[in-house]
Amino acid sequence: MIRIYEWVTTLMAIDQELYELQLALDLNETELHRWQNYSNNDGDLAKHHTFLTALQKQARLKEVIESLATREEELKKQRQDIIDTIEKFQGLDQRILKMKYVEGMTLESVAEETGYTYQYIRSRHADIMKMIRFSKNV
Repeated sequence: MIRIYEWVTTLMAIDQELYELQLALDLNETELHRWQNYSNNDGDLAKHHTFLTALQKQARLKEVIESLATREEELKKQRQDIIDTIEKFQGLDQRILKMKYVEGMTLESVAEETGYTYQYIRSRHADIMKMIRFSKNV
């Protein structure tokens, strides 16, 4: 049982890192675009530097973007592997975790889907999260 909690903790960490990676990708792609396109206002950074400097910045940004994209793909694969493993388990705790953290459902929706009261699902979820926190500290 503890193993699935570790997977959910890892899944939450992966989701957070994926969010941060997406932000970094967006920022780097925007900056790359600003170093390109000399002929319009989008290339505002390129216009104020030498052509060689602009090319060097573009090359570096492309490396960073490629690295971020590679990491994103690795995390997406890890995430899917964890989800595939979680789906093999049965029981209410696993269903709550899967619905909440894999499918992104609210606890109210989980209660409706499982046929339990919202209060029970909320209490069960709180207990599960306490076990997850405890297992992380041990």
